[in-house]
Amino acid sequence: MKITADRLAELLRSELGTDAIEFDPDSLAHHAIDGINPALICAPATPDQLAAALRICNETDAAVAPWGGGTAMHVGNAPRSYTIALATRNLNALIEHDHANLTATVQSGITLAALQTALAPQNQYAALDAPFPERATIGGIVAANLNGPRRGFHGSVRDLVIGIKVALPTGEQIKAGGKVVKNVAGYDMCKLFTGSLGTLGIITEVTLRMAALAEQSTMLSLRSSLGAALEFIQILAHSPLLPSAILLSRGFSSNTDIDDWQITILSEGFVESVERQITDLNKIAAESSIAGEVLNGAARDQRWQEIRDLPLRPDSCVFRLTLPRAALPAILEIIDRWNAGEITPEILADVASGVVWIVIPRGNFTDEQFAQLSALAREQHGHAIMFAPGEIKSGTDVWGPSPATLPLMREIKRQFDPQGIMNPGRFLGGL
Repeated sequence: MKITADRLAELLRSELGTDAIEFDPDSLAHHAIDGINPALICAPATPDQLAAALRICNETDAAVAPWGGGTAMHVGNAPRSYTIALATRNLNALIEHDHANLTATVQSGITLAALQTALAPQNQYAALDAPFPERATIGGIVAANLNGPRRGFHGSVRDLVIGIKVALPTGEQIKAGGKVVKNVAGYDMCKLFTGSLGTLGIITEVTLRMAALAEQSTMLSLRSSLGAALEFIQILAHSPLLPSAILLSRGFSSNTDIDDWQITILSEGFVESVERQITDLNKIAAESSIAGEVLNGAARDQRWQEIRDLPLRPDSCVFRLTLPRAALPAILEIIDRWNAGEITPEILADVASGVVWIVIPRGNFTDEQFAQLSALAREQHGHAIMFAPGEIKSGTDVWGPSPATLPLMREIKRQFDPQGIMNPGRFLGGL
């Protein structure tokens, strides 16, 4: 940084006002990333103020970490430098809900839970299942590309974002996409910023496709051996049934036996359709000699929360394998026999999207585990990444081997952030 933290705070106060800057030690500790505290926290009140703050940071070479709800701040590598947490909590408005066209435009600092509450009177919701929705912000969900268990049914975050506004490090504000679903004008910059982890700019506004709230939501929970579960899923894949989510797991606290595999199927829609689907699913399960139970109300919600929040457990090391769906059976059979430091890992597989989550306690992590899983994923034409607390990341690139497209990514980074102040070092390849 070219100037002291005190001088940076003075410049920001002159542009944004005194209330926008925080130095409180407890707040600084709360905004730590992998054990590194920022020098100060800035919470702009408007997108224009946020853009002005970025311009000042760029001119003074102050490293910036965008901060939404803080739920995914352990995603990525430890920051190479970290001067200021630029918080979006004051940008929390629902700008427009076009219920007739199933779209909503929001400021990036609104939480997912607050957005769902605002949309509910029109019987619509944002089809996102990010962990910890009471704290997770829409901007953070998009920046971290946090896809949930209903991705296979509703589409990924990249599919749901149709418009975006971003403040760049230079202070320039840009927009891409629009407020209608069929918008094909220009480059699709929405997909560029989705999953960029705040390394190119800070998202200030997002337009999302909405979905209609289902009349009925019912969960079917089945227990079996892994072999029987894979056979059941194969039969289900060739049936006309279309559940909202199909998940295969082992080791969750709700399991009565650590060796049990559990099939969780979420069915949503009109009451008659859901009831018929659950009946047909139970029939398929009975023919395969698989026992199960129907979950509604609190039992369903508890199980769903357990599944939804798994990827961002702050007290665990979480591996994510993204694979071709055809590779899932072979991978799960290998992982079923995998022993991580003499403990049995928790496993959750999203059958529709080909994503496998593996969770071990932070005290049982070894570097060899990530290397083994990365090699296993590459053998199946997939890849593995790791979400982990700071001390575990030392000397490890959590994104795994860099892709062949890294030079192109470096050039994009240079074009958008030539000073390298945006989340430096946290993305793959040290971007």
